[in-house]
Amino acid sequence: MEFLNELSYWVTAVLDYPLGWLAAIPRDIAVIIVAVGTSMILTIARKWTTDQDRLRRAKLDLKRLKQLKREAKRAKDKPAAKRIGSTIGMINLMKMKAEGKPLLIYILPIALLAIWCFGRLDFYPAEVGDEVVVKAWYPLSSISGDRAISYTYLVPPSPETGIEMLSDPIQEVVEDPVPTASGEVLNGYAQWTIRPTKKINAVELVIRHNGEAVTHPFKAGGRYYEPTIQIHGA
Repeated sequence: MEFLNELSYWVTAVLDYPLGWLAAIPRDIAVIIVAVGTSMILTIARKWTTDQDRLRRAKLDLKRLKQLKREAKRAKDKPAAKRIGSTIGMINLMKMKAEGKPLLIYILPIALLAIWCFGRLDFYPAEVGDEVVVKAWYPLSSISGDRAISYTYLVPPSPETGIEMLSDPIQEVVEDPVPTASGEVLNGYAQWTIRPTKKINAVELVIRHNGEAVTHPFKAGGRYYEPTIQIHGA
């Protein structure tokens, strides 16, 4: 999981150079631009990497063959309908192979674009003065068995970091308030509320539980936000 977090971080950081301006404009407009741009890329890539004349002729052939198949069925000519069906299958297979080439070409850039959009456009960055809720999930074993009460601790950042704690740093781990669709509880849960009092370029929030500690990056007052969801441990 740490490898995937690092990979996502570096992909997002590299793509900030050509795409970072999208995070500076209204989010709805940025999403529309990404959608239109993606469609254009797919359309152009498809035209450049496929034999358009062959695909056009295949489309016309399929249209005519389907008409002939209907006529054969009306005439109850099963052998003819079967032969035409086999020909239609061959043409569809040819089209599928032809369409597979551009798919291999643009699947990587589209995947990279999706990673960047998730890392930059999926949420709004925290602003100075916003109340920000920090949530943590734990294994259900943290609050089951002999552990009647379990606590977790968000280490209060030093005053110079510009983060104000609005809730008790020590929180009880409780059952996840959002169970599965079947009503089953799968995780322990805790949350804190903080407020950035100035622009924050990079701060590591430290959360401790059962003798272990994890860090979570946090920014505020800028164009970008740090990864909002991270999986720690195995």
